[in-house]
Amino acid sequence: MKFIVIVVGLLILHRAGSLPGLQRDAWYQRWVSRLDGLQWLNSVSHGRVLLSLALPVLSVTILLMMVGDHWFGLPQFILSLLVFLYSLGRGDLQEQVDEYREDVKRDDLQAAYHDSAEFNQAHEEGGAEDWGQLHSEVLGAVSYRYFERYFAVMFWFILAGAPGALLYRLSVLHPDMALDEGGDQHLVSRWLRLLEWLPVRLMGLSLAFVGNFSACLDCWRNTLFSTTSSTSELISGYVAAALQSGGRHLDNPSERETEMGEIKSLFSRVLIFSICMIALLVVVL
Repeated sequence: MKFIVIVVGLLILHRAGSLPGLQRDAWYQRWVSRLDGLQWLNSVSHGRVLLSLALPVLSVTILLMMVGDHWFGLPQFILSLLVFLYSLGRGDLQEQVDEYREDVKRDDLQAAYHDSAEFNQAHEEGGAEDWGQLHSEVLGAVSYRYFERYFAVMFWFILAGAPGALLYRLSVLHPDMALDEGGDQHLVSRWLRLLEWLPVRLMGLSLAFVGNFSACLDCWRNTLFSTTSSTSELISGYVAAALQSGGRHLDNPSERETEMGEIKSLFSRVLIFSICMIALLVVVL
């Protein structure tokens, strides 16, 4: 059933582009804010983070257990599909990439700065001073957006079902929701990095199969046990190796536009490759 949920969910997102009606995060904002107001949680080490993540995931787990296999498993399928769709990335990434490509084609640096804020996690314009720096930042941010939008969610859905996918999405959302900027946020960052450790390496291996195999595989081997590189840095390295884009002139508008098109095509191929691998696992297991 997990494979069918993934295929149906991806088709729905591809068709719709974005799911603002379903992917509403105000409830989680209210939940985190309510926990921030509970003084008794101060005595529990990282109690707010643990409770903010654990209770929604536990609730979904209990609901899935309650519906069980009744009515040929249809209620469980629908609930799993809804949670999976909610857990996928926010916004219309394809439209955002196309808008940036149009800015690049027009060589409109100011508009590109504005569009770049849509890609990074802080939703703020970066500190780039020219086209080369800005384009490098965008490539890294877009690559991570593809990863957290699809691949990490698919990995945790396969591994732990709807509760696993929801746990990943809430972990991504939490830094934007919490009021505390101290130890709790540092804990969430480390937790998110742990959740992404295996998925990003599996995606790096997948990129090798759909891109330049030898270059990407060398990059993958060199960073396999890296403890200092962030998820975004790893993905940027894998993508650059898969496309062999290190020698390009980023000050050339046509090359920048070409590279963005190649990244879209690369992640489309790796998404299809991932679905095929999941189907193979379903058949074998």
